[in-house]
Parts: sequence; C-alpha cells; structure tokens
Amino acid sequence: MLDINFWEITLYIINIVILFFVLRWLLYKPITKFLEDRTDRVQKEINEAARKQTEAEQLKAKYDGMVSGAQGMAAEIVSKGKTLADDRARQIVNEAAAQAAELRERAEQQIEEEKKQALLELRQEVTQMAIQIASKILEREVTYADNKQIIDSFFEKVG
Repeated sequence: MLDINFWEITLYIINIVILFFVLRWLLYKPITKFLEDRTDRVQKEINEAARKQTEAEQLKAKYDGMVSGAQGMAAEIVSKGKTLADDRARQIVNEAAAQAAELRERAEQQIEEEKKQALLELRQEVTQMAIQIASKILEREVTYADNKQIIDSFFEKVG
C-alpha cells in the first residue's frame, strides 16, 4: 500500500534544510542588505528634504525681514521726498513773492519816473504855449526867461 520510505523522506528533509541555508546565504543577506541600503537612502533623502525645508523657512524669514525693511525704507524715502518737495514748493513760492515784490517796486519806480517825465514835458509844453499866448497878447517878443518865471510861480501856487 503505501510504501513510505523513511530514508527518502529524511533525504528530502535534509535537502530542504540545505536548500534553505543555501538560499538564505545566497538571497537573504543580499536582499536584506539591499533593503537596508534602500532604507538608508530614503532616510538620507528625508533628512535632506527636512534640511532644505529648514533652509527654505530661514530664507523665507530673511526675505520677509528684507521686505519689511524695504517697505520701511520706501516709506522713509517717500517721507523725505515729500518733505523735500514741500520745502522746494515753499522756496519757489517765497522766490516768486520776492520777484513779484521786486517787479512791483520797479514798476512803481518806473511809473514815478514816467510821471515826473510827463509832468516835466507837460510843464515845458505849457510854458511854450504860455509864451506863445503871451506874445500874441502883448504882441511883442516875450523872452523865455520872463515866461518861465511867471509859469514857475504859477506851478508853485498850484503844486
């Protein structure tokens, strides 16, 4: 019936044990080493990623600091620019007021000189007309000095 040979079964068991140790020696150690190397590589990559994350956060903090500093500097520059512009505007207004006052003064002086010149010319014309009228009235030659004296006394009374 069943013919069981213990000797063959023992040989099979010994073959399986030998095969197990050979395969373990040939495959288990290299596969374990491969898996450990892979685990080490993955851990190094995780550590590198964490280091880069930390660097990125530091750079972001530095950038944020620079941005806030730049905003402060920009606000300061704008403030200084506004102050300079206000000062320049006041200076321009003051210069314009000084120029206007100077122009007004010159215009008043020029008007005064023209007024004096016009009065002098008017006085001379009136003197000439008075001489002509007096000479017609008197029908004689009236000297310029005679009429000038009469006219000057007239203008002293009027002026």
